[in-house]
Amino acid sequence: MTEMNDRFSARCRPELYRIILFLFLLAISAGCHVLKTEKPHEEYRTTSYTPHYSYINIPLETNVKTLKRMINRELSGVIYSDTSFEDHNRDNLMLRATKSDSITLTMEGNQVAYRVPLKIWLRKRFSAGLLGFSYSTTQDATAEVALKFKTTISLGKDWVINTVTLSDGYEWISYPQTMVGLMQIPLPFISDLLVQSNMQMITREIDLGIKESFNLRSVMTDTWTRMQKPVLVSAENLLWLKITPAEFSTVPLRASFASINHPVSLKAVVQLYFGPEPEYSPNPILPPLKITSVIPDHFSINFSMDMPFSRINEMARKQFTGYVFSYRNYKITVLDISIYGQGDNLIVALVVEGSIKGTIYLSGIPVFEHDSNTVVLSNLDFQVSTRNALVKTASWMFHSGLVQKLSSSLVVPIGDRLQDARKELGSYLEQNQDISWFKIKGQIDKLDPDRILITPDAVKACFQFEGKIKVNLNPD
Repeated sequence: MTEMNDRFSARCRPELYRIILFLFLLAISAGCHVLKTEKPHEEYRTTSYTPHYSYINIPLETNVKTLKRMINRELSGVIYSDTSFEDHNRDNLMLRATKSDSITLTMEGNQVAYRVPLKIWLRKRFSAGLLGFSYSTTQDATAEVALKFKTTISLGKDWVINTVTLSDGYEWISYPQTMVGLMQIPLPFISDLLVQSNMQMITREIDLGIKESFNLRSVMTDTWTRMQKPVLVSAENLLWLKITPAEFSTVPLRASFASINHPVSLKAVVQLYFGPEPEYSPNPILPPLKITSVIPDHFSINFSMDMPFSRINEMARKQFTGYVFSYRNYKITVLDISIYGQGDNLIVALVVEGSIKGTIYLSGIPVFEHDSNTVVLSNLDFQVSTRNALVKTASWMFHSGLVQKLSSSLVVPIGDRLQDARKELGSYLEQNQDISWFKIKGQIDKLDPDRILITPDAVKACFQFEGKIKVNLNPD
């Protein structure tokens, strides 16, 4: 009997092993589902980012004292000289006019009024006849007269100052005292003679002096070219400031008591860069000046940061490779994680094994979180193909907390870099720095996120620094 039982046991043992192995494999297959998901395609849009324009107001002005000094330099000494009694239809008059004092000027609107004081020396010949005899005598006299002129100034689109100078009459400061018999020296004649004889010369010199004072085209041509070269803001952090000018605009000239104001507004893209000196292609052609009624006043600096996918994936793998997610009796282990772009979204590919095996795909939108100064994934959720597969084989994943864990952990900290940029830029502007022919001084008031772009190599976060700025021309 024992021998028969042994023979029966020997025959049944392999069969029992097969049953146990089958049940074991059945248990494994029942607890481990293989996901069949379709990988979302990579997509990178070619839409380029257009930085915001800044408007840098340059309060140019011409000092009235400087203009007065130039006009007085051009008009000095003898203004008029007539040494013959015979000219001007034998007027029997010699005349010399010399500038007696500084030319004064005042301005209202876009008109400059000049007063040119002259000291007059004159010699008048008087002739008479009586009983067939004739005789003549001469008398000398001095007087003072002020000639007056007005110049209308305008600035053209070609950056050229246009001037029109006209006579505005005269006034006698002191009259000649000489009188022979009943013949008084003809004052209106003398005044008109001075105005007519000197009109062309005086107006030409006045116009020349004004144009020299307002030589904007030369200054702005050099400024336009030189400002395009990037400026090193911080050598320690390799922080660069780059200005790409677009146009200049101005309003009609206006005057104050001590100066003639001709403010110019520069429309430009102002950008901040970390790293090596940014490339630039200088445009040497000064564009036409835009004449407008209002000059905008909005200053901002565009700043972008590239977060390479290689760096993002390195950070994600360091954090999640080998990480175990548990939910009730289910457990999965992360074997690998990678992130890539699809339009405006980022795709998270999670390779797992355990209760389910395969690749889980999630999709989210990168946004900047101001409080933490990080880029996070907003609206992160299972991608469509993954969602469909989980519904069929592992619906428990929807309650596992995986999405929430990834949302809170997949962050890219950029606060330190933003803080460095703001600190260095603020320090630079506070020190009244030279940029090209400008002396620039200002402060940064706030930082605003603008846009996040997804490129084939990186996630690019774009920001704007906004603040106040004061700029003066510094041609020295």
